[in-house]
Amino acid sequence: MTQKEQSKGPTLFRQIATRLAIFTLLFAVLDIGIVIFTYSQQPQSLAEELLTLEAGKMDRSKRTGPEQFAGPPGATHWFASYVDSDLAKTGSLPATYPSTNRGTLMDWTRREKLSQGFRISGVRSVDIAGEQRWLYMQFEGRGIKPYVPVIVNELIQHVALPLIPLSVLMLLFNIFAVRRVLNPLRRAEAEVDRLDPEDMALRITEPKEPREVTTLVRAVNRALERLDSSMDILRSFTANAAHELRTPLSIMQLSIDQLPKGEQRDALLTDNRQMTRLVNQMLDLAQADAKAFETGATVDLAEVGRKAVTQLAPAAFSVGRDLVFKDYGKAMTKGHEEAIFRIFRNLIENAVAHAPGHTPIEIEVGPGPRFSVRDYGPGISDADAAKLFERFWRKNRSTGQGAGLGLGIVQRLAEAHGGSIAYENPEGGGAKFIVTFPSDIAA
Repeated sequence: MTQKEQSKGPTLFRQIATRLAIFTLLFAVLDIGIVIFTYSQQPQSLAEELLTLEAGKMDRSKRTGPEQFAGPPGATHWFASYVDSDLAKTGSLPATYPSTNRGTLMDWTRREKLSQGFRISGVRSVDIAGEQRWLYMQFEGRGIKPYVPVIVNELIQHVALPLIPLSVLMLLFNIFAVRRVLNPLRRAEAEVDRLDPEDMALRITEPKEPREVTTLVRAVNRALERLDSSMDILRSFTANAAHELRTPLSIMQLSIDQLPKGEQRDALLTDNRQMTRLVNQMLDLAQADAKAFETGATVDLAEVGRKAVTQLAPAAFSVGRDLVFKDYGKAMTKGHEEAIFRIFRNLIENAVAHAPGHTPIEIEVGPGPRFSVRDYGPGISDADAAKLFERFWRKNRSTGQGAGLGLGIVQRLAEAHGGSIAYENPEGGGAKFIVTFPSDIAA
């Protein structure tokens, strides 16, 4: 799974925020359920609130006739009429008006059980066109449907209005708190992304809090320490093994030279040269990764180049290659002479291995802290350029030549000196590798 595919998963912050939102929603639903249940157990309170709500409609309406209102939903036998004190005294009230209240006008509510439901009646004071009037209402109904407006109004007034701002504030506070708690994790993630395999000494900064993140970071740092220790052991083993193999290979070379000339001797010499090159590259790679050298000495690139050409000339001549050396002067730099020698050697050996026929290998030093190695082979295609400096990459593995380490070693050694390596396909064919060192360290 790629890093891009892994990043598609939900973040911890998103998961926590989602759970907080769901919890808030469940809390609101529970609160609504409690309100509905509580009012369903108090029918008298529902009746009082319902009449008050219906009277409020008259207050807010420009219509003055109570007969223009249909009453609450689900109501049957709805009746509404204005009542004043004179009517109360003269007895002109509806027949259903309670006799106990005759002659007295006041807010009151009565709920009566019927064989198939209930009857609610009562009086409320209303303001009609600036005049106080008394409104008598009565209706019959059944079930919970007539009370729906009361319950909805109650939910809005006493649940939604206070709960929504409180829930939003609580959710925002929790999101802010969670984001703050997760900040150390984000910082640790950024530091992990900046870890460089070339510098195994790097560690993640341990946060002071929270404790869980601190514990996790410490565990990662301990794992990095174990990994660093394992890499040191591996590099040491590789370097020691390569160093120990050089002596028997040299002895083998002397023994092969004493054999009678022939195809078998030539094949053995070729195999021995390839094994020697691989062992040298293994030693170069181990020392380059370990940076087991100082880069502060003054080095004459021309002198190192001549030494490399002198050492590699016999092997090049044996396969029909000429090494052409050119010195343009002022090629002084700061670095490690043996490490720079390895850069020359790997580039020249790489050119000898890939150049066709009897074409020459050109080594140019200067002007300035730079040098180049050119062959007249097939050059470098755009498809190969992306993997050119990858370790163990070979364009054609069927030939069995090399391990694909040469250019990777060159790049690593050049970067250890603060330099760089580039390539180009010059006119006339072939490939040219250019190693450049920073001018600020030039002598």
